[in-house]
Amino acid sequence: MEHPDYRINLEQVLAFSEGRQLLTAAEVGRFTGLKDTRTIKRHFPFTNGRISAATLARCMSGGAAK
Repeated sequence: MEHPDYRINLEQVLAFSEGRQLLTAAEVGRFTGLKDTRTIKRHFPFTNGRISAATLARCMSGGAAK
């Protein structure tokens, strides 16, 4: 079952990224306001230095990180 905030978060991430599906840690930092990329990488599951907009939205909605 989809978390109620997932779609809202996904829309916000995609608007921020101008529709791009993969984001870097620096971009996630700009979006979330987090400054330290080590903290960002600890909180979100990156693969090859990128995270998908859908995964980021799911994590922000309280979904499973991995």
